[in-house]
Amino acid sequence: MLDLERLYAERVVYSVPDMDRGGVREDLVYRTLEDQELKLDVYYPRDYVLGEKRPAVVLVHGEWPPHIIRHSKDLGVYITWAQLIVSTGVIAVNFNHRATERLTKVRDAASDVANLIAYLRYNADDLGIDETRLCVWAFSAGMPLGMWAALKDDPDYVRCIVAYYGVMDLQQSRDLLPDDVSSDTLRDFSALYYLQKYADKIAPTFIAKAGLDNAHLNSTIDSFVAEAQRVGARVEMMLHSEGHHGFDVLDDNDRSRDIIRRTLAFVRDTLNG
Repeated sequence: MLDLERLYAERVVYSVPDMDRGGVREDLVYRTLEDQELKLDVYYPRDYVLGEKRPAVVLVHGEWPPHIIRHSKDLGVYITWAQLIVSTGVIAVNFNHRATERLTKVRDAASDVANLIAYLRYNADDLGIDETRLCVWAFSAGMPLGMWAALKDDPDYVRCIVAYYGVMDLQQSRDLLPDDVSSDTLRDFSALYYLQKYADKIAPTFIAKAGLDNAHLNSTIDSFVAEAQRVGARVEMMLHSEGHHGFDVLDDNDRSRDIIRRTLAFVRDTLNG
């Protein structure tokens, strides 16, 4: 079983001075369910001035066992990422959503993500968020949820997308998933489907690929990048050839830091461009 205390303590392998000195509004309830409240934290840059509005990055976490998923926004990796993001001058949002349970409940979890984004945009003035300039950043098994939120219906308020080591085409994964996951679900939560549908209209996208990751997962990234090149979509991919799944925490080396620095610059420049 994963150790929750260890996950609280984990940190991204890159840091900048004073990255932990921004402000944060914690435990805002964005959705109330029968058995739990779903909460978010909003992180602010040190130089944020009350009343102004800045672009924001929404961090969509990966999948965890039930005893962890309720605490996912409080895990060290996501806190560190939020702190790094606000060091670039934009706002970061961590939040909890329900588990997809190997995609058998992905539509429930997706409705949480949709509610979260709606909450941020509706309360933009109070939160200091520019609701017209959002970035969706998805990690690992959070990829289907994040890419669905960022690409479904081609929302104009999503100005950029970041995809870290996740499956980009669930339709290639049919044999690896439970039988009761429908073909419609595989299509609706596949980034490649929306790329083929909207082509070069999709928001600028940055992909981080770990060379030592699962071969099937990486083949779906390759399919997405190849299609992006074919249709002229604005997609940038960086490969960590010796990187593991979760390299941003597991692989303390120069290539990890290069990818992290480039990702942060991509987000900053795209949201402010």
